[in-house]
Amino acid sequence: MKIYLSIILLVPYVLFSQDLEKIKVADTVYIYFKRDKNQFSSSNNSFNLNNLNYYYSNFGITNPKSSTMTFMHHYSLTPEEKRERKSFLKKNKNLIITYDFLTKYNLAEATELIGHKKKVYLIDSAEIGCFHIKLLEVKVLGTWPQSVE
Repeated sequence: MKIYLSIILLVPYVLFSQDLEKIKVADTVYIYFKRDKNQFSSSNNSFNLNNLNYYYSNFGITNPKSSTMTFMHHYSLTPEEKRERKSFLKKNKNLIITYDFLTKYNLAEATELIGHKKKVYLIDSAEIGCFHIKLLEVKVLGTWPQSVE
């Protein structure tokens, strides 16, 4: 009985776990973004309101200063937008980085993990429909306030 109970409790962690080694060797990663008190967005252009900056704030619980990682989607720098079927989430679950996963590391490690990739796409939870999701190419701008390292 104990064995069955432990297997049932461990299954959700195995199904939704991200693989750090796969993320390190991949040239494309996907950032999952869901608006809440630590994840917010704002427009970076007054003419085209679809150009947004996405922020992950309060990075690292041990860090007394609040830091923010910024992802920028702008039509002239990162114009690519793709639509994929919802099954894309299941196929690429090991390459999708969530806020909780990224904040396990300090800001320098997290920036190193995703800052040097060829392509970084953002999956906005507000843009997930019944059958399709929208992927926005973003540029990782780093941190705010800027580090002095």
